[in-house]
Amino acid sequence: MLRDMTRATTAAIAASGEISPAAAPADAEAIALPDAANMRRMSAAHLLVTLAALPLRQWPSAPLHPESDARARAFDPEAIHQLRIATRRLRALIDVFSPWLKPRWYRRIKAELCWLGHTMGPARDADVLATTTLPALRTEHPDIDWPAIDAHVAKLRSDARTLAAEALASERQQALHALLLEAFGIGADGHANRQAAKALRRPSRTPGKRPRALAKHARNVLRARYIALFPDCRQLAMLDTEQLHALRVKVKRARYSAEALTPWLRKAIRTPYQDTLHTAQTLLGQLNDAVVAQRALEDMEIPATQRDTLNGRLDTIIVNATSRAAHVLCHLPDAHTLERGMRKD
Repeated sequence: MLRDMTRATTAAIAASGEISPAAAPADAEAIALPDAANMRRMSAAHLLVTLAALPLRQWPSAPLHPESDARARAFDPEAIHQLRIATRRLRALIDVFSPWLKPRWYRRIKAELCWLGHTMGPARDADVLATTTLPALRTEHPDIDWPAIDAHVAKLRSDARTLAAEALASERQQALHALLLEAFGIGADGHANRQAAKALRRPSRTPGKRPRALAKHARNVLRARYIALFPDCRQLAMLDTEQLHALRVKVKRARYSAEALTPWLRKAIRTPYQDTLHTAQTLLGQLNDAVVAQRALEDMEIPATQRDTLNGRLDTIIVNATSRAAHVLCHLPDAHTLERGMRKD
């Protein structure tokens, strides 16, 4: 029933025309995982480097001449999106498997991934604003001074793309990519060799190298990510936009952790749990796009009445997205159900 509900909710979101491309396609962030049974038999170190190799294969190539305005304009926004996905997944992995990483490497990788993710953010936000949020508002309110808005957004988008292109082609990004390859022992063929991974701790300094130790750790992580969702997910109507953004981050962490630890969730609980988290992330992403649009409107030179009109419509989108997210998150499994759905080994 929950599975049908979340799928129906996702379909309703897509039909509404209010969803952002950053979160809409269910397959846009799909990732091919090894067989679950094989993953359970792997050591933590082996599983970590195997999973890390997957997003690193999606790492986009850098533009050759970031200083060129023409190159910046031609910069593919999808490369930004793929890079943000890769950085989020890698951050989730090192977070989940931190006991098996050398602390110095963990801190360095986390800091650099945070830098790159934050650098890519404005470009992605500007693309969503220009291609999804504002076009929907234009259809409903054609009498607004759209030429002034278009000019402002075009400048905003160009500046954000230029910064993203410069970051992607920077020595710091190239050094980060090389660091990740070295950290996880990724070879030229894109496959991982844990014997060559520099970031892994010695087995004597980890919780254990046997799969049973990893299973225990997996259950602890899944519980912690689940508990972190409460009580916010039960009282969304009381949260402001900053708190809702923080909840979205928690939802993403829970989703990516559950994805990385798929072998330790039984299918009966895994599918509805991940579907619910995905749908909630989509709705909260829609809400965040509306908040980004409101902030952008503050700097636009348009009449105050027009700004108020657009802000009013964006407020409606925020309220609707909050209501839908609350409905979805209320159908998360209870703690007992989740516990029974975890594998013990």
